[in-house]
Amino acid sequence: MFHLKNTPGRTCNIDGKEFLFFSGYSYLGMNHVKGFTDLVKEGINKYGILFPSSRISNTRLKLYEKFEKRLSEITGMEDTVTFSSGYLAGKTISDILSSYKNILIAPGTHPAINIKKTQKTNSINFNEWQNEVVALINSSDKNEFVLLADSVDILKAEVHNFSFFENIDPSKKIIFLIDDSHGIGILGNNGEGIISELPKRDTIEYILCYSLSKAFNIEGGAVSCSVKWSEKLRQHPNYTGSTAINPSLVHAFLKSKKLYRRQREKLIKNIGYFKK
Repeated sequence: MFHLKNTPGRTCNIDGKEFLFFSGYSYLGMNHVKGFTDLVKEGINKYGILFPSSRISNTRLKLYEKFEKRLSEITGMEDTVTFSSGYLAGKTISDILSSYKNILIAPGTHPAINIKKTQKTNSINFNEWQNEVVALINSSDKNEFVLLADSVDILKAEVHNFSFFENIDPSKKIIFLIDDSHGIGILGNNGEGIISELPKRDTIEYILCYSLSKAFNIEGGAVSCSVKWSEKLRQHPNYTGSTAINPSLVHAFLKSKKLYRRQREKLIKNIGYFKK
């Protein structure tokens, strides 16, 4: 383990020596984009470093509504609910879903959404799990299932393929919670995340939860979903009793659409260069 004296960029300094830095989750490098950090400072001057109030207070910042609307536009979902961390976002929606009976959880799913209850699968990897899920659901007399999985296996740097949904009996209703922390802001034509790669079917309902720190450089998390689920989330104690995300970061996010696009284009170009 190495202890750093400052936040690394493409390099880091350890014991007086410079090393290339290939760790961490700052996928777009926003922490080192001057235009972005200047907007954060602008936000501090306008909103301070914290908005010390619960989300259901009678004094609220309009800023957060704009923020959630923007995230809904990015993901193409009906609504979005934000939290002070990605872990809290995932934990809250998985807590709501834990009341369902038929829950199937993929191996390696992040602890934030890994509901602690008896599972019906014995798979040791994602490929085995998807085959088992299809067989189990199609042969079951149950009509509704809840599935939980991560969009990306970060240990293998591999985006999961969810095309197996096309093999599930279309009469079965599926609620699928996906942790897209490592896909949002990166995957898709415009950084919309894994949602761009998921099969579309009326009997499959997707719920996305994700950390905002990986690509967007914001200490917080969100759940993008239908209004039905967002209403449940906004009634949950984890939402009503928690402090909102740092408003200066939200301010910077809302003004950085072009900056995010530019950094994403750089990333794609660098990945292409690296592959060559």
